[in-house]
Amino acid sequence: MAKTKTISDNLAKQKCKEWLESIGFTDVKLAKGESCDLIGKQHNKPYYIEIKYSSKERGKFFGTVMLTELFQAINNKDNYLFLVCRGKDTSIDNWFFKLFSVRDFLKHCTLTTPIFHYHFYADNNHAIPIFRDNTKVASDELISNMWKDFQKWKFKS
Repeated sequence: MAKTKTISDNLAKQKCKEWLESIGFTDVKLAKGESCDLIGKQHNKPYYIEIKYSSKERGKFFGTVMLTELFQAINNKDNYLFLVCRGKDTSIDNWFFKLFSVRDFLKHCTLTTPIFHYHFYADNNHAIPIFRDNTKVASDELISNMWKDFQKWKFKS
């Protein structure tokens, strides 16, 4: 049986909390039972924050985004943020953070299987990737339609 490596995101959540507080967020805490990782406030406005973490030292960010996360995001656009981060040690000075609105994060997401992937190039001035013509870029409509279909499949008698 192959041994799998599990990477904990606990340090990332701690560093994201610390960074968010440094840029003016208050009451930042771990989300429990929510479709996000952290909850915080900025100017007394509540925000749900989904963390996308990479332990790689440099290069592109690549990872999965669950349909449930995107569905919650598009239905709470004014209060939902994606936070892409990278780092390994306890010094926040050695970490990279980029905060995205839902609209801006969706520009980096594609549908390849029933799971979405995001692509973010920190080394290329945060440019939106150029996708192949046959790539399905994430959108509100696609996510909503998939969610409706998922609900039909999930609760089908």
